[in-house]
Order: sequence, then C-alpha cells, then structure tokens
Amino acid sequence: MTQLGRRRVLAFLSALSLIWVTSCASKQKRTTPKLSELEGRKVALIEVESEATQRQIIEVALVNQLVRDGTFELVSKQAVDHARRSHDILPTDWRELARRSGADLALQAKVIEFAADDHEGWTRIEKDDSLLAAEQGESARKSKQLVRARSLEGRVKVELAFTDLRPEGSADGAGETRKALAEATETVSSDQSEGPIQLPGKMRFLEKLVNRAFAEFFEKYRD
Repeated sequence: MTQLGRRRVLAFLSALSLIWVTSCASKQKRTTPKLSELEGRKVALIEVESEATQRQIIEVALVNQLVRDGTFELVSKQAVDHARRSHDILPTDWRELARRSGADLALQAKVIEFAADDHEGWTRIEKDDSLLAAEQGESARKSKQLVRARSLEGRVKVELAFTDLRPEGSADGAGETRKALAEATETVSSDQSEGPIQLPGKMRFLEKLVNRAFAEFFEKYRD
C-alpha cells in the first residue's frame, strides 16, 4: 500500500471513530428531570421517606409546589390511598400503585437532610454613645461592646425521583427514573444589642427553607 493509501485509510478510520463517539454521546440517557417535557401529565406522590414530622412538612410543601407550578395534573391523595388498599398489589410495587391511582408519573421524595442547629456565643458591636461624646469629645462617641448572640442554621436536602410509568422503550424517557436534589440553606442571627434575642421557631424556619428548595428545584429543572 502506498503512503497516500495509508493516509486515506487512517483518515477513514479516524472519521468512523468520531462518528461512533458522537453517536454514543447522543444516546446517553438523561438522569435529571426535564419538567417541561412532563407538562399536562398526571403525577402521583407515592412516598415521602422520612420521619413523621418531616414527612408532613415535606408533603404539604411539595403538593403546594406541584399545584402552584401548573406543569402537572396532581393525582389526589384519596386516589393513591384507595389504590394502596387494593389486596392484589404488593406493598413494595409502587409502580403498580401509581398506575392504579391513574398516574402517568410516580413521584418519590427522600429526605437527605432536614436540620436547624442553634448556636450561642458572643459578638462585638459598635455603639453610638452621645453622652460619652459630650463629656470626652467626638472621638469617644463610638465604643465597642460584647453582647450575647444566637444564630439558627437551617439545612434542607430532599431527593425527588420522577418515574415515567409508560412501558420501557415505548417513547423517549419511558420507564426511566430521573432524580435530583432540592436543597436550600440559610442562617439567621440575632443579638442583645437592641433587646431580647429573637429567632424564628425551628419548624417554621425549616418549612420556609423547604418551600424555597422546591421552588428553586422546579425552576432549575424546567428545561
């Protein structure tokens, strides 16, 4: 084979390799939700995996977000509970449970983190003292003081999994489970410089964070 022939063969093989790599990349399955593709479909909230108090807060916030978002038609809790009471469905067969409730999609939530930590300590503040300034001059107006302080650090992380209940392979995304994290963190603080320390209640604070986490999730994974 001539040198020109070898070059042509190598160029041909290189082109085939590029086509193969491009083809494989294009066929990679998406693992996170694309909510814009699910518009108008019926979704059933099948499970919220957490302890009782967390579950109630998560469930209420998630249902409110699903209704507010308007992307889905939410299957009622009554329909899900009715299907759950069917004697011919195994408790572990959540796909069939969702189908029996009339859903196109099954939604499961798993709490990864749900905590609000209270921290106490001291903080240094600068105080304006007009009486001291009158006695000792303007240079003495500002004084630094140590006062008690508290902070509340909230962390929420919930994994949301959407499962397409159509038979696998019947359409793009059919049979797949796509999941991602809804999460939010925030720290609020208060000190005694203006009076008694005031911080929100832990559960009220976490409820606010959960609502924010879900709102940001539905915005992030819309497309």
